[in-house]
Amino acid sequence: MSKLWMLLVVLALTGCGQKIGYEQGKPAVPAPKTGEWRRYGTMPDFDVLVNIDSISGNAEFPDDRNVYVWMVQVFYADQIDGVSKGKFRKKYTRQAIDCKTGRMAGIAVEMTDENDAEVARYDVPGYQWEYTSPPENTYGADFVRQVCKIEADKRAANKK
Repeated sequence: MSKLWMLLVVLALTGCGQKIGYEQGKPAVPAPKTGEWRRYGTMPDFDVLVNIDSISGNAEFPDDRNVYVWMVQVFYADQIDGVSKGKFRKKYTRQAIDCKTGRMAGIAVEMTDENDAEVARYDVPGYQWEYTSPPENTYGADFVRQVCKIEADKRAANKK
């Protein structure tokens, strides 16, 4: 589980950039509150879930080779955002994954309270995305493999 914790720390740090609110001149995609959420891991203070429905490519830009996915940390007690100082219970993180290289970048973080009302939102504009490679044989590397396989399976099913 310590490897999962390291992944989550990296995801949290890469997801916090300037508070922009817009990606490529358009409002950023909000974190999904519904859909198929699957448990990815459990830590002493929170659970980690991944939204399977959010795994997708960018239909508006076919040359974009990234796969996008939302994950959420569901905390058992209130947390305090270091920037806004707001209390939150859920921390949604959007990842961009380059499946060809196995690298990922945190591109958005949305924190909500126990009622899923937004407390803070931080988006990283595309030119500031920082891709990192998770170390081999870690939860991060497994996460990238699983997300890329799900997206590849979805694309294959759509071609039939």
